[in-house]
Amino acid sequence: MRVRVPPLAPEEPLKGRPMQVEMEKKQGAEVSLKVEIPKEKVKEELSLAFRKLAKEVRIPGFRKGKVPRKIFEMRFGEGVLQEEAIKKIYPEVYREALNQYQLVPIVEPELEIIQFSLDQPLILRMNLITKPEIELGRYRAVKIKKNKIKITEEEITSVLKQYQKNYATYVPIEGERGVREKDWLVIDWQVFSEGKRLTATPQKNFVYQVGSRLFPPSFSQGLMGLKKGEQKEIEVEFPSDDPRKEFVGRKVTFKVSLKEIKEEKLPPLDDEFAKELKFDSLEAATGYTRERLKEAKEDWEKKRIRQEIVDRVVESTQMEFPPRLIERKTEEKIAELRERLKSRGLSLPEYLSQRRMSESDLKDDLASKITKDLKTFFTLEAIAEKEKIKVGEEEIEERLRASLKGSEKEEKIAELKKKLAEQGQMQVLVARMKEEKVIDFLYNEAKRGL
Repeated sequence: MRVRVPPLAPEEPLKGRPMQVEMEKKQGAEVSLKVEIPKEKVKEELSLAFRKLAKEVRIPGFRKGKVPRKIFEMRFGEGVLQEEAIKKIYPEVYREALNQYQLVPIVEPELEIIQFSLDQPLILRMNLITKPEIELGRYRAVKIKKNKIKITEEEITSVLKQYQKNYATYVPIEGERGVREKDWLVIDWQVFSEGKRLTATPQKNFVYQVGSRLFPPSFSQGLMGLKKGEQKEIEVEFPSDDPRKEFVGRKVTFKVSLKEIKEEKLPPLDDEFAKELKFDSLEAATGYTRERLKEAKEDWEKKRIRQEIVDRVVESTQMEFPPRLIERKTEEKIAELRERLKSRGLSLPEYLSQRRMSESDLKDDLASKITKDLKTFFTLEAIAEKEKIKVGEEEIEERLRASLKGSEKEEKIAELKKKLAEQGQMQVLVARMKEEKVIDFLYNEAKRGL
C-alpha cells in the first residue's frame, strides 16, 4: 500500500540496528530505494506506538491508559499502530538511505509499504526524484548583440503630454450636448443580474471617463449620446478574468443616471507650462525628459541582455527530467488554478471554454513552462557550484538592512532574520540572492564581448 510521507523528524540514526538498502535507477533522475528494517525494530516501534496512543483513549471497563493491546487492536485495528510506527521509523531510515547513496531528492518521495508484520522485517519502497545530472554548455563570455538606444521625438512628446494631463482642468458642459468619446462623467449607478441587485449600495457621484477599461467597452458604448439628467439601462457582459468576484463572467444590467458631463482641457506645451514643471523653459523640460527616457531604455536593455544570456546558457545545458516530475508539478499548478477559479465562482471547464483551449493544451503549456523554469534553476545552481558563488552572512544582513530602509539597529535585523527563518523564507531569500549573483557573473563575463 502507499501512504502519505510524514514530515521528517530530527535526525536519529538507527544505531546498532543495521538495515538493508537496495537502489534501482530509473528513467532520468528517478530512483527507487528498497529498504528492509529488522523485525526487532518493528516490534519495538509498534510497542512504543501502542503506549503513546493508549494514553489518549478511553474504553468502557478500563482506566485511561490501561487498556490491553489486544483490546486496543480489536477496537481500533492494527493499522493505527502501524501508521504511528511508520511516522517514527520513516524519517530515520530515509535519512540513512540518502546518506548511504549520497542522494539529493528535489520533491517529496512516494512511500510504499511492501511488507509490515510483527514476525517479519518491515520492507519499504521509496520512489525518489533526485537532482538531475547536469552537463553545462558554454556560459563564459556569451556573445550577445547590444541594441542601439534611440529616443524619438514622438516618445518625448508622449511623456510631455502625460505631464499635461497632470495639469488638466475639467470644464462642465452646458446645453444639450450628449456624451462623447473621452468625456468625463459624474454618474449614479447600480447593477442588477436576473432582477437582483449585485452591489450592496448604489454608487453615487461616480467619476468615469468614457472609454476607460474599468468596465467592458459595451458600458462606454451604451453611454454615448446620453445627455445630462437622463437615465439609461445598459447591458454589459463581464469577462471570466474580471478581478471583481460579483461581476466575473456575468451578463448584468447597469441602471445609470447621468448627472454631469465634463470636458478635459490641457494646458499648452510652452515655456509657461514648463515653468509650472519647475523648468526654465520647454527646451529644458524636453532635455530632461530625453535623459530620463535614455536611462530607462538603457535599464531595460540591460535587463534584456541579462535575460538573453541566461536563456542562451540554459539552452546550451544538457539535463534530463523524469516525466513524472513534470507531471507532478503540472498537477500542482492545475490544482492551484482550480482553487483560484473556485474563489471567483468558475470551474476549470468553464475557464478553458472561455479561452477556447482544451485541458490537454493547458497541461502542455504548463509543462513547457515548468520544464524551462526547472532547467533554469538547476543550470544557475550548477554554475554557482562550479564557480564557488555563495551568499555570505554580511550580504544577507545588507539586504535585510536595505529592506528595513537603512536601519542600523542590529536587534531589528536579528528579529527579521528570525521571523524569516520561522516562516521558511530565509532559504528562499538566500536562493534568490545566489541566483542574482550568478546572473551578475554571467553578465559581467558577457560584457567583454558587447
